[in-house]
Amino acid sequence: MRGRLFRLLVCGACLGALAPLPELRADNGGDQAAAERCKTAAQTLLATLTPELKPAVALPFDDKRTAWSYFPNIPHLVQREEGAPLEELTQDQRITAHQLMECGLSSQGYQKVTAIMRLGDPVIRGPAEGRPIGPTFFWLAVVGDPATDEPWGWQLEGHHLALNFTVVDGKVSFTPMFLGADPARVPSGPYAGWRVLGNEVDKAFALLNSLTPAQRSQAILADEMPERFFTQPGRADALKAYAGLPGSELMDVQRQLLWLLIQEYVLNVEDRLARQHLESIRSAELNNVYFAWMGPTTPGGGIYYRIHGPSILIEFTHARNQGSGAPDPNHVHTVFRDPGNDFGQDWLRIHYETSPDHQNQGK
Repeated sequence: MRGRLFRLLVCGACLGALAPLPELRADNGGDQAAAERCKTAAQTLLATLTPELKPAVALPFDDKRTAWSYFPNIPHLVQREEGAPLEELTQDQRITAHQLMECGLSSQGYQKVTAIMRLGDPVIRGPAEGRPIGPTFFWLAVVGDPATDEPWGWQLEGHHLALNFTVVDGKVSFTPMFLGADPARVPSGPYAGWRVLGNEVDKAFALLNSLTPAQRSQAILADEMPERFFTQPGRADALKAYAGLPGSELMDVQRQLLWLLIQEYVLNVEDRLARQHLESIRSAELNNVYFAWMGPTTPGGGIYYRIHGPSILIEFTHARNQGSGAPDPNHVHTVFRDPGNDFGQDWLRIHYETSPDHQNQGK
């Protein structure tokens, strides 16, 4: 009896979590509040930098900011190294840098990001070729001048992490956002048992396992996962067409499972920013969001899935071993994009078209 009651309580909690979000008015101030917090943190950080270090952190707001990367600094991969590594900051400056990270992330997102940074610790991975990877080997940059009304942003890049925040006319863009983990579950050592990005796997399988055979045949695009996720850096437009199973063909319970999976990604950002983006997804209708899968349909193998709609593009894939090329189910890559508005591109276009000082400068 107690077990049945527990299941009922859990089910009730799930239904509560799936209840419709309250409507957010356009003047709710979510963007503006986040923009002001980020502005304060960025200005505080820049004010503490030495004349030697400031040019490395304070970068121009130009096209270079869109050439993002998530690779470690080892010879056979490419690391942009735009900005300055956290190792070069003083303790107080690192504290301010983390305040800048927190301004656009939820507590969930911040914990994921810092766990990913910790997974790069040489204590776990051992020394890498070239510069070792670890929590202080992430490159931070402030692009543009947060003290003005012009567009600006901040970025943090390194091993399995790329955060890109852009502020345009008080609105905050937070994509593309790349989160990865290797190992996704730490097998040994002081962090044995740590599992980063686990919900992204479990919730996807919950949705897949809820599908009927007919729905599965539509959602599953291939029996093998692809070589890597499609919208790699510099390939934002690689997935122009939708593929897979549309939300319009899901039953209510399945739509709820899809919504939970979407929330797992969107709720990584600051609460009001996340709620606004979730509302934009709903306004475009969940019917138009497609779920696609590649690879085995049982846990333990290398898989790929994506969620693609007018206001969202999520890709999840297991990486491949560099030696054998075989899928590694303990090595995870995820990317979250906002089609048409990565790096605030759509807002920038409007800003440049409507600003008398910037006619025809939007790209």
